Amino acid sequence: MKLENVTLICVDCVNPELSLKVLEICQRKIEFGSVKLLTHLPIESEYTVKIEPLTSLIMYSVFCLTELYKYVDTTHMLIVQNDGFVLNPHKFQKEWLNLDYIAPLFVQMDVVGSGGFSLRSKRLMEYSAKILPKWDGTEEHANFLQDIFGYYEDGILCLGNRFKSFKFATKEQACEFAQGGNRNPEYFREYPFGFHRTFQEIDFKTGKVDSTTVDNTLKNSYAKEINEL
Repeated sequence: MKLENVTLICVDCVNPELSLKVLEICQRKIEFGSVKLLTHLPIESEYTVKIEPLTSLIMYSVFCLTELYKYVDTTHMLIVQNDGFVLNPHKFQKEWLNLDYIAPLFVQMDVVGSGGFSLRSKRLMEYSAKILPKWDGTEEHANFLQDIFGYYEDGILCLGNRFKSFKFATKEQACEFAQGGNRNPEYFREYPFGFHRTFQEIDFKTGKVDSTTVDNTLKNSYAKEINEL
């Protein structure tokens, strides 16, 4: 499958080696228009793009809202992390490219959606950078902006009224796109396109997501599974 209008992108200033493996996993059956690993850490890869250090989740969040679009030359970007990536490449639906944002439902509510594994239009992220306060690149200013925003970047985009003119996925589309820790059985799917950090057991060989045990806690790391793939 070719997705020439999609940039596969990951921002990782903690463990880019693990994220590099995630990028390789995502490309096994999908050819993206571009692939980029944004980091300040030294890692040899054709995908590496140097950025200034992001030393907190808040800095990462503000960077996504105000700077990320600058690194994308395609119409869309698929954001991945080492706790969220492609499971079943063949389940991608081209109609998702008509949307500006699709991601798994939030853990806390039946609302689209968790940004750690998300497909977004560049125009959405350009607009975000245009309407939100400019960031000076420092951690202190990022913390200040976070106090103003009230949410992390995915909450800013998906909750409230700032971005209502853009096309967001329905809940049904979101759960086919990815599973991500939401516990409403109405939105469980066994073979989604991808996943983000979840309580669900995942067979990474078959791409099957098992939702039968719902009292599990959210998993903190998929490093073992990634290194075995």
